[in-house]
Amino acid sequence: MRIIDSRDERAVAALLDRRTLHDAVLTRRVAAIIAAVRREDDAALMRYARRFDGLALPLEVTRAEMQQAATGLPLDVRTAIAAAARHIRHVARRQVPRPWVTTPAPGVTIEQRVVPLDRVGCYVPAGRFPLPSSLLMSAIPAQVAGVREIVAVCSKPDATVMAAALEAGVTRLLRVGGAHAIAALAYGTASVPRVDKIVGPGSAYVAAAKARVAADCAIDFFAGPSEILIISTQGRPAWIAADLLAQAEHDSDARAILVTPRASLAKQVVAEIAADAGRRNGA
Repeated sequence: MRIIDSRDERAVAALLDRRTLHDAVLTRRVAAIIAAVRREDDAALMRYARRFDGLALPLEVTRAEMQQAATGLPLDVRTAIAAAARHIRHVARRQVPRPWVTTPAPGVTIEQRVVPLDRVGCYVPAGRFPLPSSLLMSAIPAQVAGVREIVAVCSKPDATVMAAALEAGVTRLLRVGGAHAIAALAYGTASVPRVDKIVGPGSAYVAAAKARVAADCAIDFFAGPSEILIISTQGRPAWIAADLLAQAEHDSDARAILVTPRASLAKQVVAEIAADAGRRNGA
């Protein structure tokens, strides 16, 4: 985290530049991975999983594994995951569109039917830190909508992700990630069922893969790197630091910005972020 003086116009402009560069090399790599999975099925999927994900365990996480992992979590962590799931479910229920029937004229009936998808795929990143929140926020709306099969993919699901999978009613949890996981979900393999829609955030490779398969399999949206902008004059430094870190930890391209006229607040927030980094590194 660094402090930029607003008078440094060049630094401010560089920070706010939202233009994304087209990475032709990445695009070609993603296209090759997707083509290989479509052509070679599980053989390519497992090859990439071993190469990129370091897969050594079975592809699928059993329900017994999830339950054992969840049981081993500290009580406060399990309570937090359950509370988050409850709140997300509450909001999701309010978002479900309602069916209706109306008769605008005699003999004319118009009906809106709301029918859930049969199967969705939820991508859960496994980069810097485990993200059970990503699983909860993608899988619970599907569960509330009545989707019968929810397939979650995560290259390195830890105990918190497994606990979240149980809370969210995930049907299957698979240890696979990256562009090869997106290809498997979009087109199906012997081990991974084809889904009707893919949701969830991911790396540049995942974003490129979702964009490429979108013509054949619905996706949520084209997502870029995470961004947050906080404007504050007298906020609590620890709280501001926590909000910035919550977005910055997603990936190295994420942008977390605090705008404040108080240099002292900026320095306090930087100190809080440094202290948090020290705690995470065991210092």
